[in-house]
Amino acid sequence: MDFKWLEDFVCLMDLGNFGAAAKARHVTQSAFSRRIQALELWVGVPLFDRTSYPITLTEPGKKFAPYVETLLSQVSVTKADFADVSLQKDNTVRIVSLHSFAVNLMPSFFQQGKADFDGLNIVMNTSIQGVDNHFQAILENTSDILLAYNMQAMRPSLLIEDKFDKLLVLKEDIIPVAAPALLASHPHNQPFPYLAYSEQTFLHNVVFPLVKERKQMLNQVYESTLTEAVIQMAVQGWVSLGRRVMPCAEN
Repeated sequence: MDFKWLEDFVCLMDLGNFGAAAKARHVTQSAFSRRIQALELWVGVPLFDRTSYPITLTEPGKKFAPYVETLLSQVSVTKADFADVSLQKDNTVRIVSLHSFAVNLMPSFFQQGKADFDGLNIVMNTSIQGVDNHFQAILENTSDILLAYNMQAMRPSLLIEDKFDKLLVLKEDIIPVAAPALLASHPHNQPFPYLAYSEQTFLHNVVFPLVKERKQMLNQVYESTLTEAVIQMAVQGWVSLGRRVMPCAEN
């Protein structure tokens, strides 16, 4: 049994809608439904009445709910207690960050504020995957700061949003970039060959709304999960949408 299934159970119980609950849990509705079904299979009985709207608990679900809430509460308290025991005493600041931030942003950010960071030990963690896990690291006191984009796909669940303070650090522009030779030779009124980030990448979520608005202007010819691969293709004469801090933006 996956512990997250219990959190899914509470979320669906509170919201009464698979679509809303899936969005709150930052997963697709089909994936969320499979997780609820897996929990019901593990328990051995249906927990939700899917014929009602909003979705309600079955009688076994009503009996199961207090056990789940108690268990989640106990686990949260226990984890917090142990986190307090293990709190760093050496001025360590633990930061959860996207890999791209750690590589492209933070070195210059720390250099500019060097005096402010004097005496601190900064620990960058880029290994945590998934939006819900990012915010969970803060709630569980295993991290102090989360660096993330201020966009819908990177916001916490509505159920926990009020538990966080946020600060806008900087803004970035999303701009189209291409090798000069392509811009000089490309026929007018013809779609540009477009390089895409694969669907499973974070940058796909960032640029896809922009691409969708301009789909008649772009003809996708390539995609990759690797930002570096997209950059090199752009340098060789194709078009990509990228962050202004990317090296190829200078081309």
